[in-house]
Amino acid sequence: MKSEKGITLISLIIYVVLLLIVVSFLSVVSTHFYSSTKYLMDNGKYVSEFDKFNMYFIEDVKNNIDVYSIETNKIVFEDGTVYTYLNKSVYRNKVEICKNIERCEFSKLEEIDNNNFTKKIINVKIKIAGKNSFETENDYVLKYW
Repeated sequence: MKSEKGITLISLIIYVVLLLIVVSFLSVVSTHFYSSTKYLMDNGKYVSEFDKFNMYFIEDVKNNIDVYSIETNKIVFEDGTVYTYLNKSVYRNKVEICKNIERCEFSKLEEIDNNNFTKKIINVKIKIAGKNSFETENDYVLKYW
């Protein structure tokens, strides 16, 4: 009796079909992965403009007790620091800190907390232009202690 060792035609076809299924599954997964990372990279470059603004603005908010004047597109802190929204850019003391800004609005609120401290709050609305616009509204509390 002969020993039948080796690969038959049916098993070879099964191996090829399984290999094609695995390769097609991996290609679909990698296509979705790379398209998602491209989306994140596009959004990230616009959000970084807000991060730059936020970094400077938080420092100035925490170093000041009051605001000298406030308009829709301009705010002047008591130490003389000026933020201006002009020509789709935000300027800090005449130095451009972020660009591609579609809208930037400043407003001032006052709130009394439980310990009878009056907190002065600066509200900032920013909309950043791009493929997918990024819009946020944040409240910043001035130094009150």
